[in-house]
Amino acid sequence: MKTLADMEQKAAALKIKQERAAEAAEALREYEAEKANLVDNIARLRALRLEHEAQQQQQATADKAALKATLLANKAATQKSTTAAKLEPDDQPAEIKPIAPAKKTATAKKAG
Repeated sequence: MKTLADMEQKAAALKIKQERAAEAAEALREYEAEKANLVDNIARLRALRLEHEAQQQQQATADKAALKATLLANKAATQKSTTAAKLEPDDQPAEIKPIAPAKKTATAKKAG
């Protein structure tokens, strides 16, 4: 037959088991909450990174387009000035010929 001391001992052991189970369940809930928080942070950081990369890509595309527009404008201006120079030869400076030394005149001969 079971004695009162045996029953009290079993009750105490059962109480300890229940406390440990409750602590384990609480630890598991805390772990799951931290894990969910971590997953949320990872998703938020991933979204920020993707947004940043998209902005960089958009900026690079805009920079390329601006550079292309500038190059095309410069090319058009160069072609226009080249074409204008070919069509208007009168605007080109005439060839400069060296001036021949002056001949001595009769007055210069007498003075000299």
